[in-house]
Amino acid sequence: MKLSIKEILKLSRPRFWMYVLGTFLVGVMASGNLFLYDTFTIVLLVVFGFFFLLPANILIYGVNDIYDYQTDIYNAKKVAYEKVLHPDKHKTLWMVMVILILPFLPLFFLINTETKLALLVFLFTGVFYSAMPIRAKSKPPLDVFFSAIIYVSPSLVGFFLTGNTNIEWIAVFGGLIWAFGMQTYSAVPDIAADKKAGVNTLATLLGEKKALWFCLLCYLISASIGSYYLGYIVILFGAVYGIIVLLSINNITKLFSYYTYFPIINVVTGAMLFFYMFFKEVM
Repeated sequence: MKLSIKEILKLSRPRFWMYVLGTFLVGVMASGNLFLYDTFTIVLLVVFGFFFLLPANILIYGVNDIYDYQTDIYNAKKVAYEKVLHPDKHKTLWMVMVILILPFLPLFFLINTETKLALLVFLFTGVFYSAMPIRAKSKPPLDVFFSAIIYVSPSLVGFFLTGNTNIEWIAVFGGLIWAFGMQTYSAVPDIAADKKAGVNTLATLLGEKKALWFCLLCYLISASIGSYYLGYIVILFGAVYGIIVLLSINNITKLFSYYTYFPIINVVTGAMLFFYMFFKEVM
């Protein structure tokens, strides 16, 4: 069965595009090599920027839609807020993903070892978060670990692609902790559907309230680590996410409503972080 361009774009979750592209750009900025790029590096950064804008999103969310079909049909969030992809279109989607990824394969032989490893980590976690035989999303706590790595590893690709390999791994850990909170919060609205489909996640194991308290703890730890490197702006970000989680704890019935605002909040805070780092670099 055919798959329209509109359907492909919708399943790529445009509101989430900046999640992997944004972390890639933050990684580039964090490298501190802003004014040291040669022409070849600039070309690589532009090409990989496009990769993380569209092909990467179609890959991770396309694989997710294929392997989550039995869960998605029970998920009101998926039906109303996104789209359930019928099995008749799964084969076509696999072909689309292969066609989009293949042109980037030659680049693998042009990048340094650190970038290769970071890219392989992204591809491995992006596919096997949902796909068998690992299907990490149904094996807590692998679900939060794989999901966090999916969204943090593009920052490593961006960082290493600039030629800087002297990375602050504690800062990376802080980013992973933030992503733990994001993953768990996004899984709370899925608890009922996941239980009905027999899918275990950290959120289903903890239950709504405990899962939200876990999210709050993650944001507090991440903001504390981030503030060491970037100052009070990260404390501000932590406060914003913390308030949303506290509101969700106080009124579970409105959690999905709060959840729908997260893409906007993430894009705004990500853009603020990017430009904050940019101006620190140029001043």
